Amino acid sequence: MKIKVIQTGSDGNCVWINHKDTNVLIDAGFKSKTKMQECLEEIMQKVTFDGIVITHEHTDHFNKWTGRLAMEKNIPIYLHEKHLIGEEDRKEKRLSYIDRRKSEEYKANIVLIKEDEEFTIKDLTFYPFTSYHDAHKTLGFRINENTLYLTDCGFISNAIKKEAMKCNNFIIELNYDEEMLMNSDRHCSNKLRTLSKFGHLSNSEAIKFFNYMKEKGVDVKNIVTLHISRANNTHDIIENNLKHLVTTNCYVSDRENNDEIIFD
Repeated sequence: MKIKVIQTGSDGNCVWINHKDTNVLIDAGFKSKTKMQECLEEIMQKVTFDGIVITHEHTDHFNKWTGRLAMEKNIPIYLHEKHLIGEEDRKEKRLSYIDRRKSEEYKANIVLIKEDEEFTIKDLTFYPFTSYHDAHKTLGFRINENTLYLTDCGFISNAIKKEAMKCNNFIIELNYDEEMLMNSDRHCSNKLRTLSKFGHLSNSEAIKFFNYMKEKGVDVKNIVTLHISRANNTHDIIENNLKHLVTTNCYVSDRENNDEIIFD
């Protein structure tokens, strides 16, 4: 399996998963058409995407440009029914648009998915589970048995740990350092939201999770980090937190333009 973190963070999130002849994007929350083209144009000259899988409906993961990409390139979008909440009331819809020059309406090819019901996109099988974030529905995934994908998650529940026990590869949020967040000039309400069980995953909670995995005998082979806070985290802090996992390959993602990573 090959992984490329195309973009991650509050400005936008998109991760390319490749396995054999299958290419899938997890989220595609680009801020503009220009940014989307900048990030994807070179890749799309080489591959055809078989699906876009949505974790949740926040605009840095899923927005109108996600839908335009899907409609223009005829890519199915896999999402939960709760990700559709509010779609009919949006002035700029995410999953349809009208080309007024041609007087034609375009609609995305939607495939509904549910937590705890696996689905397959060619050579990739996804096992969705509930994640905890302040969205209508947030999903994480176990992919092809041994890879866990988890972003925008306030805490790691026992149900998530159960899925993680089956995995060796982890694509996971390490959003913030608690001390940096508390000492920042962010408004108190923003701090409380980030720290809550429906906020984001801190470095310390992620490390506790990996220590737990090790204690349970899980062979943690690869860690790819997601959604690092621009203001309240650093590469050095994350690398220092992860360095005790001496048998693990750790890849701390930049906000964009990351190299491809191959999982054995």
